[in-house]
Amino acid sequence: MHSPQHARDLAKFLAPALENARDVAAEPGSPDGCSCETVVGPAEPAVDFAIRLELHEVWKKVPSRREGAGERATGKLSDRLTEVLESDDHAVGVLWALLAGRGDQPRADALPEPLAGPPGGGSAPGGLSAHGGRKASGGGSRPPGLPRKTAPGLRRVWANLCMNAIVALVLVLAWWLAWPPLQVRPQAGVLSLEVFAVWSLSFLPGWLYIRFLGQRAGALWDEYVLNLHRLRWDNPRHLPKPPANSDFYAEWLGDGGPLLAHRSNIYQQKFDAYYGKSVSRSGHGEGPPVRIEALFPVFLTTAALAVCWTAVLWSPRFTSAPASFWDVLKFGFLGAYSFILQMLVRRFFQSDLRPAAYANALLRLIVVLILVAALYQILPHDNPRSAAAIAFVIGFFPLAGMQAIQRFAATALRVVVPSLNPPYPLNQIDGLSVWYEARLLEEGIEDMQSLATANFVDVILHTRVPVGRLVDWVDQAHLYLHLDRLEGTWRERKHAKTGTKPQNSNGQPQPGAFPSIAQGSVTESSRAGSKTRTALRQLGIRRATDLLKAFPPDCLDPGHELAPRSTWQKYLTDIAGGGLDQAQLRTIVRVLDNEPSLAPVWNWQERGVRRYVQPAPDLLVVTTQPAGIG
Repeated sequence: MHSPQHARDLAKFLAPALENARDVAAEPGSPDGCSCETVVGPAEPAVDFAIRLELHEVWKKVPSRREGAGERATGKLSDRLTEVLESDDHAVGVLWALLAGRGDQPRADALPEPLAGPPGGGSAPGGLSAHGGRKASGGGSRPPGLPRKTAPGLRRVWANLCMNAIVALVLVLAWWLAWPPLQVRPQAGVLSLEVFAVWSLSFLPGWLYIRFLGQRAGALWDEYVLNLHRLRWDNPRHLPKPPANSDFYAEWLGDGGPLLAHRSNIYQQKFDAYYGKSVSRSGHGEGPPVRIEALFPVFLTTAALAVCWTAVLWSPRFTSAPASFWDVLKFGFLGAYSFILQMLVRRFFQSDLRPAAYANALLRLIVVLILVAALYQILPHDNPRSAAAIAFVIGFFPLAGMQAIQRFAATALRVVVPSLNPPYPLNQIDGLSVWYEARLLEEGIEDMQSLATANFVDVILHTRVPVGRLVDWVDQAHLYLHLDRLEGTWRERKHAKTGTKPQNSNGQPQPGAFPSIAQGSVTESSRAGSKTRTALRQLGIRRATDLLKAFPPDCLDPGHELAPRSTWQKYLTDIAGGGLDQAQLRTIVRVLDNEPSLAPVWNWQERGVRRYVQPAPDLLVVTTQPAGIG
């Protein structure tokens, strides 16, 4: 039995909403009622439909229809609802469970949108129509009279034509303004081959994006939701609904997720802003529509590549005998183009190709050309082949060129020039290649500190890095950030490589002066970070959670005194002999144990695939009858 107070609270809560509702008296499922049959795409949530059904049954028992207006009519309706609900304990129990859950008051956000919306009809929030049906979401507008799939196809054809026109315009201008090249008219076959090379090499990067727009999003939404639940990034009820056949569905259901399933959700809003609403509504879709402003970086990059390839192939003799500054600059462009094309192809197959990739490609192209022009001033001019090879490497790794100019300027000016190398660079993390490093740099993640403090949701959405790999990188970054850095500069690396052990008066290495566990991997001149990291790696520890598993905080906490001859005391003594300081180890363990940023890492490890345990075979019980019976 439910208390009469619940009935009065429900009546007071529902009266204003029912006073403005137009379709609660209609039969659910009818054209005038709140029917989930009007939904475009996925089915209407069962909770909303259950609330409408129950309200319809309660409304039929109200003695008279609403009359009057304003607060007086609402007060009379509240009194009549109170009388009905006090006599219907079942309705009170169901509505209280649906609207309040385990709380002490009904929540307005649990009402179906048409009832929670403004009075007088009109458009309800959340994309619901006046009759409770969700508006169609096709991911963007399309011209009237065209099928859903026709308009995107026409836009892709139009984009292809525009890119072809850009390449053709560049070739026409080159022919008009500077033909013939170097006063030498090439043969028709060679000219045709060069024109085709300019067109294909300029058109290919942009075509990858147009082709990418035609791919379906697949299971992106379900994968995204499962990753959020496995990370337990928020309370389960505040996360989107997981698939019903997943282990997280029961947890989401028990936490009251159905009450908030179709309310405003920041995680779905982020997904919709990046992939389009059609993907999250149905689990698949065509992705975002083709927009002019989105294609501008693609068109601009195509034009820049067409200009550069026209200049490169205008006189291809530079490939065998580079002789001038322009020849060296062409090799720099070839290196940049090699990196850009590989990056775009990798992102195409990883479903991570966006217009920002083309803006980044154009920026790299500009930076490389400027760096090569500046570096050419300090390169030996008597060996143009070496200068061309260096320019190609600078095109692939612009940071190397910047470091070379920086060292030259520091030597010439005899001052310390600020370094572009962070003390904890990303390339020191296992599994983080130059391609992923460039991708993370686009998202503002420049070193381990920014990686360890990055928002998992944004990185997962924007980079399409496998979440397990991303979690492992963050785990490593947390450990390395609590250790001294490695050798960063060329001078430090050279000094560490040639370092020797200290010797005694007899010329023999001093015992115990060097961590024995790291011997052969680092030298005595190496930084403390290299020694500690190598010693931990020799123990099989390469992540922060590995360290906490190998050295449990409840055993190594500085406030926990170990017995003189206990197992852990002997273990720590042996570890100290291998090069790890006990005080340092115990302090790092305590700090990492209280690091809140490691919570998603622990959740990912504990809520993943479980180890299969072979069930014990059932014991076969054999009964025998005594002799003489039967």
